[in-house]
Amino acid sequence: MNIDDRERRFPRRAAAAALLALTPFWSGAALAADPGARVIVPIGSGQRQAQPLPEGEKIELTLAQAIEFALRNALDLDVASLSYQRTGFSIGSASGVFDPNLTGSVNATSRETPTTSSFQAPASKSQRFDLGIGGLTEFGTEYSLGFGGVRSDSPTKTTIPGYVEINPTFSSSLTASVTQPILRGFGRDVNTRLVVQSRLGQDAAAWDFVASVQTAVQLVENAYWDLVYANANLESKKEALDRAKDFNRITKIKIDVGALAPIEIVQTEVTIAQREQEIILAEGQIGDAQDRLKRLLNVTDLSTWNRPIVPTDRPAEEKVEIDVEAGIRSAIEVRPEVKQALINIESRKISLVYNRNELKPRLDARGGYGLSGVGYNNDLVKEGSSYSDAFSQIGSWDYPNWSVGLNFSVPLRNRTAKANAAIAATDLDLARTNLALLKQNLSLEVRTAARNVDTARRSVAAAKKARELADRNLDAERKKFDNGMTTSFTVAQVQNDLTSARSNELLAIAGYLKSMVSWHKAVGDLLPTKNVELAGLPGSMEKTAEEGTQP
Repeated sequence: MNIDDRERRFPRRAAAAALLALTPFWSGAALAADPGARVIVPIGSGQRQAQPLPEGEKIELTLAQAIEFALRNALDLDVASLSYQRTGFSIGSASGVFDPNLTGSVNATSRETPTTSSFQAPASKSQRFDLGIGGLTEFGTEYSLGFGGVRSDSPTKTTIPGYVEINPTFSSSLTASVTQPILRGFGRDVNTRLVVQSRLGQDAAAWDFVASVQTAVQLVENAYWDLVYANANLESKKEALDRAKDFNRITKIKIDVGALAPIEIVQTEVTIAQREQEIILAEGQIGDAQDRLKRLLNVTDLSTWNRPIVPTDRPAEEKVEIDVEAGIRSAIEVRPEVKQALINIESRKISLVYNRNELKPRLDARGGYGLSGVGYNNDLVKEGSSYSDAFSQIGSWDYPNWSVGLNFSVPLRNRTAKANAAIAATDLDLARTNLALLKQNLSLEVRTAARNVDTARRSVAAAKKARELADRNLDAERKKFDNGMTTSFTVAQVQNDLTSARSNELLAIAGYLKSMVSWHKAVGDLLPTKNVELAGLPGSMEKTAEEGTQP
């Protein structure tokens, strides 16, 4: 093969190499990567089982595998799960106000005092016990039930005829009382507000978990395609170096046979140096992309960190109809941010109901009922009696007593309650305004995501055409170089144009893929699109109140 034959074949080899490099990276007609099996992500803390990455010198991963590993291993989701678990404990804490309270006491006293009467004992002793149970109901009712007894021992010394001293005495009582607010403090809405707000807080934390999973999926996919791009970009730079070296070799041959001046070799060597520098930078980009993906996969041990990740999926155009209006409706219906805003509105309504109730006067109905009895032990009266007589009298209802009444109070001016009610009303208006603002922002986000998808699609087509034209331009410039109609400097510039065109095409493809992820996240269907299902979410999440309902 002579020199002219080798020179004529060089442009065809360069074009073929460029097409071969791009073919595995992108094919608009290629099938999308298999999304794999459905990934179940439980919300409960400790329920996600960490999964080690595949063994081997290299970690070969599909996109679906990368997403699954991240959702099983990511510490960010552990934080969201623990936050959700913590809010569950707050429900029990708020509900504890309605737990009955059991009380008991036992005490003994002894007292000595100077006497002023023959009927007065200089010393007295007593032993007392009390048992009780009481609490608060969800309607604000305070109740109590008590039982107690006292032994009193205070002997007197008197010689008055006919006087009989009963000593010691044993008294007992059984009492029940109820206090029911009629105005302020009445009703379940007022008394269970902290419990309901805690449940709403748990729902909000659950939506936080949903948002965390969505963010994790988006970050993993973006990092995956960044790594794919970085690998393809490195291959592109290596092929550009091969072209530069091949052109340098041909230029040397022409110089050797006297077809070119020796100065022409300088530009080809400059091009080789540029290509080598680009390869160094491209290798650094791969390292950065590897590190970002490994961080998302929660790689902690050094041996795994040192193994390279090899993405096995190749980009394919996703056939999705971009309907902006439908996307906006979907975002407003299902995005976690909207759900949390609605929960916040509902919580503010509860606070407003409570604070408005605090504006009312206090009017409480009180009622009580009790039984009492007494027993004694005195040699002159009865032998061996004690508490049994007192208990027997309670059992036979010998000495009942009762009381009913109303208590009324109202603070003058009541400035604290008025200010708190005004604050609660303002907080509710603020929450509703924030929801309206959020909807506007989501609409903008969806429109921006749709525009980015359209721009990215057209950018891919334009970059592909630019790369094809750069291939043809290099072919034409080489032919002119063969005929002595151009210089090696011009050919080197055209080679640079081809290298830039190929990098731009790869970058446009990666940008398109990431724009599709942003679109799915914006409209709220990212998880079902990636076959991710959440488990253990509270059922109340589907019953979030609509905004606009008056408290």
